Amino acid sequence: MTALTPDFTLDRSIRTVVFDFYGTLGHATHWLGIDAVLAQHGYTLPEEVRRRWWFENEHDGLTHVEHSADAEAYERWQRERLLGMLAESDVHPGEHELIVETLRSGRTSRVLEAYPESAPVLAELRARGIQTAVCSNWDWDLAEAIDEAGLTGATDVQVSSAWAGARKPHPRIFEHTLYATGADPAHTLFVGDTWGPDVVGPRAAGMTPLYLLRDGHWPDPTAPADPTADALCATDLTAVLDLV
Repeated sequence: MTALTPDFTLDRSIRTVVFDFYGTLGHATHWLGIDAVLAQHGYTLPEEVRRRWWFENEHDGLTHVEHSADAEAYERWQRERLLGMLAESDVHPGEHELIVETLRSGRTSRVLEAYPESAPVLAELRARGIQTAVCSNWDWDLAEAIDEAGLTGATDVQVSSAWAGARKPHPRIFEHTLYATGADPAHTLFVGDTWGPDVVGPRAAGMTPLYLLRDGHWPDPTAPADPTADALCATDLTAVLDLV
């Protein structure tokens, strides 16, 4: 299914397609996240703390250039942020370090999988001479995560917010991606599953956004009540092939 807004003109001029990673190209079938780790210790993260640290302080427009010098600097910053979040919860201070270490080691047990159509769509785009890229709000290990999902070598360029020093929808990460690809934003399609980072941000950067409405997808609090009224939408990635 592809829904077009009334004023959208399909001119077949797309030469580059940029994809979000998580929720767009791949997803986790197993991941030891913060909620699971806290539950093991008998705690629940208060919603107001979750909102402040994962959305208000991180999700929209945060830059962290000084912490993106290298993997070690980024890891230290993430660790400090996690400790700060735990300090605002009811978790006993004596358990903070153990929880942080459990989360860190839990990365080794995650299982990431590509959506069934991801690899075929990427392969077809390459066959048509369309440049592809990944632009994702992710940690330093984006390349490893893409490999884990079975998409090694399937895209031409990869950009993580950890490397770029800013999270979508901050313009810096889109500027970084466009520079890395050499793409003209007017001829670039951006595909993602979160409205603010993957529709509002790319549109402001001059790209055409395609918003994914996958069946069974987790709620997107950044999306309007009717996304199809304001953007190009699709239920899976095969719609991309109709747009290039």
